[in-house]
Amino acid sequence: MKRFGVVVPDESHQVLQNHLLRVDGQEDLCFATYVPSTGSNRHSGIVREIILPNEGERKVHGNVGFLPTYFERAMLFARKRKEGLVFLHSHPVPGWQGMSNDDVIAEERMAPAANTLTGLPLIGMTIGTDGAWSARFWLKDSVEKRKFNRYWCESVRVLSKKLNITFNDDLLPPQFDSKKQLRTISAWGRKTQEDLSRLRIGIVGLGSVGSIVAEVLARTGFSNFVLIDFDTVEEKNLDRTNVLKADVGRAKVFAVEEVIRRSATSPTIHIDSIEYSICEKNGYRSALDCDILFSCVDRPWPRQILNFIAYAHMIPVIDGGILVRTSRDNTRMIGADWKAQTVGYKRPCLECLGQYKTENANLEKEGKLDDPSYLAGLEKSQFIDAHENVYVFSANVASMEVLQLLNMFIAPSGMADVGQQMFHFVSGQLDQDKSKNCSVACYFQEVAGKGDLANITVYGVHPVAEAARLSRLI
Repeated sequence: MKRFGVVVPDESHQVLQNHLLRVDGQEDLCFATYVPSTGSNRHSGIVREIILPNEGERKVHGNVGFLPTYFERAMLFARKRKEGLVFLHSHPVPGWQGMSNDDVIAEERMAPAANTLTGLPLIGMTIGTDGAWSARFWLKDSVEKRKFNRYWCESVRVLSKKLNITFNDDLLPPQFDSKKQLRTISAWGRKTQEDLSRLRIGIVGLGSVGSIVAEVLARTGFSNFVLIDFDTVEEKNLDRTNVLKADVGRAKVFAVEEVIRRSATSPTIHIDSIEYSICEKNGYRSALDCDILFSCVDRPWPRQILNFIAYAHMIPVIDGGILVRTSRDNTRMIGADWKAQTVGYKRPCLECLGQYKTENANLEKEGKLDDPSYLAGLEKSQFIDAHENVYVFSANVASMEVLQLLNMFIAPSGMADVGQQMFHFVSGQLDQDKSKNCSVACYFQEVAGKGDLANITVYGVHPVAEAARLSRLI
């Protein structure tokens, strides 16, 4: 079943809120444009340009109405930009809003013209007095001519450094168990726990860090997971993951799915297990179904794709990594450091933070980082694919990544951004850096919020992933 959602960048949210929530308490309206962001199971609209009314284009009289010229101007503006049309209005009560008969009639009448002129469905949105949004898509009926059907969104995400989400209780009811989660709920309250239980979390890479992130979230009461990994559990994974000996030879996604089900404190768990790389179409599209993504990968191409998603599709990505330095013969540790950072809207990207290099991502796309003859000719300093790790290091990184999520969503004491964090094992020192910004010419800032209209295909063929899936069939 297809799901629907809307993303509103905070800058747009502030303008819309200031216009629609009037001091005199009367309802108001306006139009905006949006671009689609199409996942495997969720269609999202990302609000782009606001089209405020000119003098005389709408009439405020307790309720509010608009003149045809305003609607026509908005449609032509959207068509010129090759974007869809959003109709927005306010209600004088808080929370997720339903629709009056007049609301339904107005949007039903607009839907055919908007769809015909822009080629995209009309989105209707309503804001309550507390700034909470509700939204719906109007899709053309597959049988009856000129009939358009309403499909409610499951959530509306307002994205600043803090992620604010209004949920549709009918489609995404809260899932929690007050007995199992008593101590957790006492840390931040029932409302926060209800909302955490409704987030759809994607974990990309289910090695040492990703598998622990999954268990931590399950015990904390998260209910909705998308697991993305093409790889197979091997014996060498058992000292750094929470899977079992019996899982050797199985797909990591199914092994970690069982970890989640064993650990979950939520009464209802939904898991999409995707046996693909984020670098393949199926993995990429599944990532677009998520509200937040964990980047638990150690290769440059997956990181580049996750970086693209964080900006073009406005899905925050929480990334982490470990570097262990040893003597040449691996008999003595010299040092170990690990990082965690959140990237996306209003934050510096992974490339500008130095977490990967574009040239290495391109080499991986070409298959050269899996070609022994090519790697033999590289200097070690050119590309490091390190394998040294210890379970406790991964546990600490996983904890730091989950804490980044909690800061972004809960914003304790108003703090939603803790910056890039680096822990130094040798000295026991935790560094924090909030000073970094993207370069002026950063490509990812240029494509921010463009969704499907970024017009670039970042995924491709992944022979290693294909071989891993094939090996499990033999």
